[in-house]
Amino acid sequence: MKGPITFAPMLIDHYAILGLPPSASVSEIKSAYRSMARQHHPDLNPQDPGAIDRFRAIHTAYQTLTHPSLKQAYLEKRWYAQHQYQSLQSKALSFEQLLKQLVELERFVATLDPHRMDRNGLHQHLLQCIELLKQVNIDSFSQQQEIESSLQLIVACSEPLTFVQAKSIHERLYPWLNKLDRSELLSIAWLTKKKNQETWQRWTPWIVFALTTLITVWIWKSA
Repeated sequence: MKGPITFAPMLIDHYAILGLPPSASVSEIKSAYRSMARQHHPDLNPQDPGAIDRFRAIHTAYQTLTHPSLKQAYLEKRWYAQHQYQSLQSKALSFEQLLKQLVELERFVATLDPHRMDRNGLHQHLLQCIELLKQVNIDSFSQQQEIESSLQLIVACSEPLTFVQAKSIHERLYPWLNKLDRSELLSIAWLTKKKNQETWQRWTPWIVFALTTLITVWIWKSA
């Protein structure tokens, strides 16, 4: 491996979700939103388990593209992604798809050399996974274990990160951790372990130096 592994960020293509070109006007965005919101509303599609995810993606796309500051920030990210030849996510991401991506990411991270990997890239990638998780209707899932699995995978992928980066991941996971039994305590224990590891790594060279000096002085005096 000649260089650090990089992690391409995932960016939702809000225009594609609404079936519009990037040149669409505000009125066209509103018209497309009204049409698609009616078509994919969960109340009108009770037998379709993916309707909730599609409706949330449509609503998020509408909010992003009609709010000036949100749209400006999104267009900047979109421009950067395209110039980095990164693909855009053009459809609503289901909970199952997100969970599958996290499983694959966790396996991939486990194969990397922690001393050569792109921690900043991984950190940004995980933050975007959390943003995608926000678009999933968590309350619609009856099995708590599935939700815990996704959170545990994010925590596992955060293992190579620095304490500051890992703490930012925890802060964004807090809304979910606060709802789950014992998950918040487990996450705090994980953060404490991470901080202790970094503290030990920071002081180890000094401890070794001090011990070496003491041994050298003892040998010199004993000679």
